[in-house]
Amino acid sequence: MKHLLFITLIALVSACGNKSEGSTTSTKTDLKSDRLEVYAFHGTRQCETCKHMKSYTKSTLEKYFKSELISGTIVYQVVDVDDEANYELAEKFEATGTALMINNVKAGKDNIEDWSEFAFEYANGEQSSYETELKKMIAAQLK
Repeated sequence: MKHLLFITLIALVSACGNKSEGSTTSTKTDLKSDRLEVYAFHGTRQCETCKHMKSYTKSTLEKYFKSELISGTIVYQVVDVDDEANYELAEKFEATGTALMINNVKAGKDNIEDWSEFAFEYANGEQSSYETELKKMIAAQLK
């Protein structure tokens, strides 16, 4: 079963890198030294799963972590890996296509985790399931 999930994940990542669509990239200039950075990486071309991942993640953050977003405790950024301006960030996270990555920065030190498997597993289902699981994962990182 895990083998099938891995093959499906690879197929989705490959398929998601080819359809032209605009990207959203935001940056926060006054970053806190301790923060949770949430990155939704994508290629220029995106499948429905990729689009759901980005919108469900944004919705979860705005619904359950609005004050953390406002204060800068959580930073959310959507990054087009095909845009040369994002090359260094994509390299840092080793993102070549669609990926959901977090960086729990503590005392200025990066602690990067790849949550892409979760995102692909849940982004094809109901939004409420995605939000429930992501909320738990983020809350655990903030402790």
